Amino acid sequence: MKCYSSVVSVYIVLFLSSLAAGQSYSVANVGTASPRAIDSDGNVAGVFETSKKPRQTHAFYWTKKGGFQDLGTLGGNGDDSAAFGINASGQVVGQANSSPGAPDQAFLWSARSGMVDLGNLGGPSSVANAVNESGEVAGQSDLSSGFTNGFLWTSGGGLQSIGILQGGQQSGANAINASGQIAGWANVNSNDDAIIWTADAGLMSLGITARCGATAFGINDSAEVVGWFNNSPGCTFTSHGFSWNASTGFEDLGILPGAQYSFAYGVNSAGQIVGTGDSPTSSTVALLWTADGVLQDLNTLIPSKSTRTLISANAINDAGQIVADANAKNGAGHYAVLLTPIMNTLLGSSENPSQAGQTVTFAATVQSIAGPPPSGEQVNFFSGATLLGGAPLVQGVASFTTSTLVTGTHKIVAIYEGDAIYASSKSPILAQVVTK
Repeated sequence: MKCYSSVVSVYIVLFLSSLAAGQSYSVANVGTASPRAIDSDGNVAGVFETSKKPRQTHAFYWTKKGGFQDLGTLGGNGDDSAAFGINASGQVVGQANSSPGAPDQAFLWSARSGMVDLGNLGGPSSVANAVNESGEVAGQSDLSSGFTNGFLWTSGGGLQSIGILQGGQQSGANAINASGQIAGWANVNSNDDAIIWTADAGLMSLGITARCGATAFGINDSAEVVGWFNNSPGCTFTSHGFSWNASTGFEDLGILPGAQYSFAYGVNSAGQIVGTGDSPTSSTVALLWTADGVLQDLNTLIPSKSTRTLISANAINDAGQIVADANAKNGAGHYAVLLTPIMNTLLGSSENPSQAGQTVTFAATVQSIAGPPPSGEQVNFFSGATLLGGAPLVQGVASFTTSTLVTGTHKIVAIYEGDAIYASSKSPILAQVVTK
């Protein structure tokens, strides 16, 4: 007898090792724009250049169903806005002005309330960089002194400065997680430190040795922080992406072989990190660090026939979807693109060949470079065009047991049905031989 669990394990190992070698993402065009944020449902926010004369830059909100929406400016009378953060409730944050040439102010936008000015900390301008699922906003504002402070905004408390480090004068807030923890930067003397802020402990340096500065750009719900640091002797353009958490500390994320620099911009709950860097040929490319720490050029993980070159991966959600800046390969345009992991399905049998009337278990493994789909989603098993039955996924595996197969060779396939984010996936045919 063959061991069912061993069969499944072998398929999973072979499956995972093949994912990085081939196409791993589909590419959808969002628009002629620059994407800055993505929510858990794959909705995107960013900035684009309008067709108005003179040209203006406006914030946008894009959904798969609703398409591309210009968010305008504060009061509709300004000439400048940009979106930098989004949550699953459809709230978007960024900066906008209320009249041509006026200083930008942090805003919070929703379909119900429109664009709302969040104010500032006494200086002329402010910017909102991120918003969590509770509607808490992180950003930074000018002070009346001319310096800058990071802030936390809440609906009940308004703007609250996150403060500065001892010996410093300025700070900024770039990201916020579900617990209200903030990642950003603060200066000490002439150098910037990567920081984390919490309501209980206040502002804390991550302690990264970086004679040329460090900044945190992203934080996930496990308080893993990512960003960039530069510790080069001459402060040359050799920054590296980093990750940090309280238990394991600092990790240099490195660069592509033969390259010079990298920057990490976002991290999801699975520990996948996105950013930008250069290639061995000095081209700017979008980067992905998978959860096991492997660094890859995202251009190697999309269809080779793609008409886009990915130059910066700016954000990633927990479904593994990535928003990226892309240039047209023919040089005609700059685009916002949405990358979605492609689910692949493999099928194994507990006993092949088997005998008529014997119990056989078919196991379908559904995986992508970002991991499996959510548990509970459906996989159906077919013999030719005949549905044998279905089963829900449990951590990427669905199994179906039958003893009804008659003598002969059966062409068995498993089909993952897909969901609002992931496309459906069909396994290669498994020839199940049934003897008397």
